[in-house]
Amino acid sequence: MSPLIRFCVCSLVAFTYPQAWAQDREGPLAELGNQLADYGIQSHVLITNISMKNLDTGPRPHSFGNSGNLYVGADIDLGTLSGLDGAAVHFEQTVFILDKGTGQPTAGEWQGAAGTYFAGAPLHNDITSTQLSLLTYEQKWFDGQLDMHIGRTNGRRYFYIYNCETGVTCNDPILEASSGMLPPPFGAWGGYLKYQVNPSLYVHGGAFESNPVDYLKKRKGLDFSTDDASGTTFLLGIGSKPGDDNTQYELNAYFNSSKQVDPLTGESEHGTAGGFFKFRQTLWRDGLQGLQAFGSLSAAADEKQAFSHFAEAGVTYLAPFDRPQDKLNFKASYVQVNSHQLQFQQRLRTAAGGDPEMGERNVYALEANGHFALTRHLAIEPSIQYLINPDNFYNPGAPQLSNNGFVIGLGLTFDAGGALGL
Repeated sequence: MSPLIRFCVCSLVAFTYPQAWAQDREGPLAELGNQLADYGIQSHVLITNISMKNLDTGPRPHSFGNSGNLYVGADIDLGTLSGLDGAAVHFEQTVFILDKGTGQPTAGEWQGAAGTYFAGAPLHNDITSTQLSLLTYEQKWFDGQLDMHIGRTNGRRYFYIYNCETGVTCNDPILEASSGMLPPPFGAWGGYLKYQVNPSLYVHGGAFESNPVDYLKKRKGLDFSTDDASGTTFLLGIGSKPGDDNTQYELNAYFNSSKQVDPLTGESEHGTAGGFFKFRQTLWRDGLQGLQAFGSLSAAADEKQAFSHFAEAGVTYLAPFDRPQDKLNFKASYVQVNSHQLQFQQRLRTAAGGDPEMGERNVYALEANGHFALTRHLAIEPSIQYLINPDNFYNPGAPQLSNNGFVIGLGLTFDAGGALGL
């Protein structure tokens, strides 16, 4: 399973909601939205869609995949509602719509058609109809300096993982394959604690259930038992976010207690670890326009993992053509495939009578993408990637090595709640 383009805003926006949305409500339900806000209830309804087209690479060139999500939820301020200061409840239900090529196992679907991680990861495999994605209790102390979340959630909501400005291809292969966390919107038991040391420096940590069986058995997030849990993912980090909201640095480490199996030898042991560093830095700003740099470094600790290192660097041009919500991005990505993963793929290819050569260990992607606001509530995110030395992570049994080539994507985000006035 594959952490944009789901009928609607980028993955980052879809998974991280601000404490308060636009207060200048317009739409047929604006009066209801204001009444709910008076009780401390801020609802959201978001539709996202991601479409991917494989032009000329992977085991099955010219393939197409699509995934759409409807997110319905609410943030309830218990201080306003019931006088419980610093407390809140967060809820979200995800409905999977417009899916094509998102099933399991991956080999026969979009991910297997694209083969490589960079091309396949944007489409998550939403194999059921709906999912309880979030149901947490939040408590803040010391004027918000200490913040706790506990309940059914996902660790990727709280750590600086999506720093790419667009959700279409903002993915991290180390976290995807090794951390034990499913991508949002799949939730499990978890707890998170953040301490704001000063206005720009914070430390945080969390523990989250690793339970892919819950997903594979299509329980829709409604089975609260931990009987099938494979382990626990622990994360700990430190970050800096000064007054400029577009600048942030964060260094994190993780430990995944689940059993790890070597794809080549079949040997197994419990536990794996790794770390990741993400940043975004404003380089210059002139009114609405500006230039930012962003990047990522991630590493996994052992050869049982599919990937050993990941690096990414890019630039974002803010407000091209003086449109404040628009952005243009260019980035280069690199991932190193572990030698055991390459030998495993070679063994499967040879057994199928295919190419006996060893695949390339170093995989690259060059990408241009953008975020364009069509209206106040509707945005699109086009993307084009050129893949170099693509691996077959999502289709290791493919008989031939994949050639270099292009993959394009289109993301669509519609803030339906904002359009309705909620």
